[in-house]
Amino acid sequence: MRVKYTYRTAGSIPSEALVEIPTTSGSEEVIVHVSQVDDTSVEVGFIGRRDKTVLVELPRESMTGRWRVWVPESEVA
Repeated sequence: MRVKYTYRTAGSIPSEALVEIPTTSGSEEVIVHVSQVDDTSVEVGFIGRRDKTVLVELPRESMTGRWRVWVPESEVA
């Protein structure tokens, strides 16, 4: 499963990228391997669905310490 990101920049090493993922409680910044991102989305794990939101597991811990976040269904690529 893939989730759209709103911002992407290079990470501290060439094989990493910093992406900002929109969630139902604000944005989460995550450093990911460049193989997990494309021009519009990042690879995540599907956990569950509720109403118009999807619970996903991030490829790495976010800057705020979260591994699982709720994202709006409209942000699923």
